[in-house]
Amino acid sequence: MGKISSALVLLMMVMSCMADTEERAQIVALKTILNNLVVKGKDITVQYDLYNVGSKAAQNLQLEEEGFPSDYFELKAGLLRARWASLPAGANVSHSVVLTPLQSVMFNVSQATVRYRASEDSRGFTVGQTSGFGEVVIYDTAAYDRQFSAHATEWLTFGLMSLPSIAIPMALWYKSHRKYAALATRKLD
Repeated sequence: MGKISSALVLLMMVMSCMADTEERAQIVALKTILNNLVVKGKDITVQYDLYNVGSKAAQNLQLEEEGFPSDYFELKAGLLRARWASLPAGANVSHSVVLTPLQSVMFNVSQATVRYRASEDSRGFTVGQTSGFGEVVIYDTAAYDRQFSAHATEWLTFGLMSLPSIAIPMALWYKSHRKYAALATRKLD
């Protein structure tokens, strides 16, 4: 659902850029959580895709993420603030961050801020936002394991508990089979 809404936002922004006839840079920014489930204590990857759909190069491009506070997330890899000197027209750049959730809560994933100069001679920054997700459930590790683990200990316990109900009848059958096979060989002699 998040990818569909991100694609719609991207399409609307591209269409609005086509209507704009001014020669300048126009950045479309998407924020995507690459994991299907967000689980406490397990790494998640957040990817930022920045597209320049304008006709000029974007100068001094800055991405600032403040939506993952250190109370809730530990930064494992990447930077929450990234900069690029220039992004040519029609080009794109991706940036990824790896985080580990520290708490099991409903968390509101907000947008990151994008700042850039729309042309070389522009004085001020153009400010935009990435797409957002809204609330994301951070599952507890125990609940995640209960639902998605291989349940190896449960299967081992099941196998050990089932073993007597299979082994005892088989042992009785084998004992009687050997007894009757021995009688059959005696009669043939």
